[in-house]
Amino acid sequence: MTERQKTIAQRTDVSGTGLHTGHPVHLTFHPADPNTGIRFRRADLPGSVEIPALVENVVEISRGTVLGKNGAKVYTVEHVLAAAAGLGIDNLLVELSADEPPVMDGSAAPFVEVLQAAGVMEQDAPREYLDVETTLTYHSEKDGVDIVVVPSSEFRVTYMIDYSHPSVGTQYTSMYSLEEFVTEFSLARTFCFLSETEELKTRGLIQGGSLDNAVVFVDRELSTDDLQRLQRLFHYRQDVKLGHATVDDRPLRFRNEPVRHKVVDLIGDLALVGVPIHGHVLAARGGHASHVEVARLLRKAYETQTLTRKYGSKGGRGYVFDAQAIENLLPHRYPMLLVDRILELAPGEKVVGVKNVTRNEPFFGGHFPGHAVMPGVLIIEAMGQTGGVLLLNSVEEPEKKVVYFTSLDAVKFRKTVIPGDQLRCVVVMSLFRRGLCKMHGEAFVDGVLVAEADMTAVVVER
Repeated sequence: MTERQKTIAQRTDVSGTGLHTGHPVHLTFHPADPNTGIRFRRADLPGSVEIPALVENVVEISRGTVLGKNGAKVYTVEHVLAAAAGLGIDNLLVELSADEPPVMDGSAAPFVEVLQAAGVMEQDAPREYLDVETTLTYHSEKDGVDIVVVPSSEFRVTYMIDYSHPSVGTQYTSMYSLEEFVTEFSLARTFCFLSETEELKTRGLIQGGSLDNAVVFVDRELSTDDLQRLQRLFHYRQDVKLGHATVDDRPLRFRNEPVRHKVVDLIGDLALVGVPIHGHVLAARGGHASHVEVARLLRKAYETQTLTRKYGSKGGRGYVFDAQAIENLLPHRYPMLLVDRILELAPGEKVVGVKNVTRNEPFFGGHFPGHAVMPGVLIIEAMGQTGGVLLLNSVEEPEKKVVYFTSLDAVKFRKTVIPGDQLRCVVVMSLFRRGLCKMHGEAFVDGVLVAEADMTAVVVER
């Protein structure tokens, strides 16, 4: 049975203070139409600027994920996004009276409660998914981060953190289904170490932070003067006590609450892919920066998957578009269709295609008769047609557009191409703006570079 998209049944509100900015804020959740996704609206700005919750709109990652567009920003969006994703909400308008959602108790649970009270309802539109078909990996040697996403029939997470201080240490958790999110993960609060608090305040962060909206772990000895300064720092009315593991001996909600909160952050950051994910995420020592980079990889995979579904490729092991799909993609036909298969595709970035050069090519009869050599201009044309696939996700209604070369630069032919060769074209986009596209193409045979060129093209109505 086809799953349907979801939104909330009625508007609902919540108020509080932003964690990092310290600004008072009123947040209103509004129902949203199908296929509009999750959007943040800055009602306090002229024109009420809206920012779609997509990874391409991430502008900062400093102890939280920040979205921005046209000069407007919304800070620390991950807990709101996690609550929506954890409840399976696809379409939602989040209206704010300031630049950051309220921190509440430092978890996603208050947002979950508010959204549940508003009611989650199905809409008359099918839900789309990203089906992870091949393993995606992210590695940062500098930060010691490893994240792998493998195929799975549903969204799952396995997470490990590893801190040197024993107050947190090494922790591990698994979420086998989003059905566990509300009771087992949404309640987990954000956390930090005591030694970080003053530095974060100095950097202009956690201006709205207090012992009521974060778990602060003790990782150093404090004098009485230090405790009094901490009391003033957090605007705490009572005397601050130095507990065994946490400041003021605040109890944990889960034995491994920190790693569970990492899962909450991950779910919120991966919501920036724009669709639910069928895949198992295995993460070690991650954070917002690595989460967002993985979201970028998954977003590209979704864009490729969308094109594959749209243009009817049968797909297959080792390639993206087959010959039949390419006829749907490109306006060319025999004898001028010079791409047989698309092997790799990162929309708007890079594409790899192949042309199988056979003795039956019509140009061999008249081009150096008796000494068959593929015309260099057709090698360039094959690269150009391969590059045309990059534009499919960059313009509206691509089937109504055609791409013309406007210039070729730095063209070099390094080796002849003959019958029996397989021409592998690798094209990388360097610029796309207002219908003007610049690409660099290289053609290989058996791993040897045979031709290259800088190509400029323009997209016009067919």
